[in-house]
Amino acid sequence: MPDHRSPRDILLTAEAMREADRITIQDFGLPGFTLMETAGRNATSSILDRFGPADTMRAVILCGKGNNGGDGLVVARCLAEAGAHVHVVCTASHDAMRDDPAHNFTLLAKLSEAEGDVAERLTLTQYDDVEALDAEANAFRPTLYVDAMLGTGLTSEVREPIRSLVEWLTRQTEPVAAIDIPTGLHSDTGNVLGVCVHADQTVTMASIKAGLVVGHGSIHAGEVEVVDIGMPRHVLDGVATGPGCAFRTTDADLRSWWPERSRDAHKYSVGMTLVVGGAPGYTGAPIMASLAAARAGSGYVACACPESIQPTLAQNLTAIPTIPLPEWEAGLAPEMVTTLAEPLEKARALLVGPGLGRERETQSSIQSFLATIEHPAVIDADGLNAIAGSLGAEDTDLTPNGRWILTPHGGEFRRLAQEKVDLSDPVRTAQTYARRWNVVLLLKGHPSVVAAPDGTTFVGGTGGPALAVAGTGDVLAGLCAGFLAQGLDPVLAAAAAMHLGGAAADRYAEQADPRTLLATDLLDLLPAAAQACVGSSIR
Repeated sequence: MPDHRSPRDILLTAEAMREADRITIQDFGLPGFTLMETAGRNATSSILDRFGPADTMRAVILCGKGNNGGDGLVVARCLAEAGAHVHVVCTASHDAMRDDPAHNFTLLAKLSEAEGDVAERLTLTQYDDVEALDAEANAFRPTLYVDAMLGTGLTSEVREPIRSLVEWLTRQTEPVAAIDIPTGLHSDTGNVLGVCVHADQTVTMASIKAGLVVGHGSIHAGEVEVVDIGMPRHVLDGVATGPGCAFRTTDADLRSWWPERSRDAHKYSVGMTLVVGGAPGYTGAPIMASLAAARAGSGYVACACPESIQPTLAQNLTAIPTIPLPEWEAGLAPEMVTTLAEPLEKARALLVGPGLGRERETQSSIQSFLATIEHPAVIDADGLNAIAGSLGAEDTDLTPNGRWILTPHGGEFRRLAQEKVDLSDPVRTAQTYARRWNVVLLLKGHPSVVAAPDGTTFVGGTGGPALAVAGTGDVLAGLCAGFLAQGLDPVLAAAAAMHLGGAAADRYAEQADPRTLLATDLLDLLPAAAQACVGSSIR
């Protein structure tokens, strides 16, 4: 991955984070206690930056018995030393703690019993029940809660007594800062494990946890800050290619991936895209996809469509030639393969599917056509329905060979898989099926995920709920094809399209109510979004 990538853009699973901890401690000799101390001190700085100053802060810190609680104990000590009033509530006794958390409990207990102004601002108690905690909080009058109860090790539903604590915390009106991950949030999938803390800020250690970004993570995590804990950078890079891990796309990615144009470039040197789509009643999809391919930088885009709608498309695509395809009563005729032979000779990339419809002959003709091509291709919408059940089958004529980009939403993906699939873990699911089908899989959602057969995975760093409108998938597919035509590797073409399309949506949301976005608005905003992301493209 490029050198520009920061830990904020590396999404790790709990297992990968444990492995990074192990390597740092065992291979580099950096003690776990030092990592915890560094984590706690830097988390304190982030909390003070957001909720300070310390001298007016009154923080209730809820600490579990594990390493997450140990981080919270360090934060409690550092906040008290900085001048804050701190009330610590431990969910377990000192005897139930082990190793570094137990050591930090001892340090905090000694500090609370020592003479001086720090001890006067610090109290340390053990959780009894919600009623008692409610009384303590009312007497203390907190301005902030810090959640350090459960961390990345949680994989099952939150149990008592912490469940009641979480439910109580969600009823409080003061802001909440979570340490590493909000209690109750699955750190890999972002699923809520029964109950979950709603944080205003999450201070996470060393690198983003995947669950803070996917699933319900963005709803519960609030503003996410990554703090350095002294872990060597190459250790994080080394574990970031494991199952369930991913890289979040950035503007710097798009700058490094999108080919520059030389001053002597011409339309064919920067790549031709052939779009195959449309059906009676569905003319908008191929129009938007074709225009998006051109906006992505494809030098020449041609749109092949059923002959019955070709005049409509030609009237709307004044800068893009159209190719009429032969039809039968039940859809596209098999002779479409012959019609497309000549344009395919010049095309560098193919997009099949937008608005094709599900007529029987169309689906059959498209599957036969896909069995003949060797081009890099994007398969979208009804193109996906045409190949459902054929991918990975022993008797299939389809040979993606890693050159195809499939762009399903959840429903289309289930039809493709022809089996029960777990969409609650989109990163691992995309990785599994990209490898199984030997394709690049762009699984659309919030956020979208791109996975390659070799496991390389990207999660969208742009985009939001403004994209939840019909037609944005057609624009995305066109962007994918346009980038493919310029020679990008399929996984980078898909990731670039995901990032640029999301950036255009973000730009719209800055200017207008995101609920009013139309897919065609993205086409209008793509040039400005591209300029903001990458700057000049001429060398």
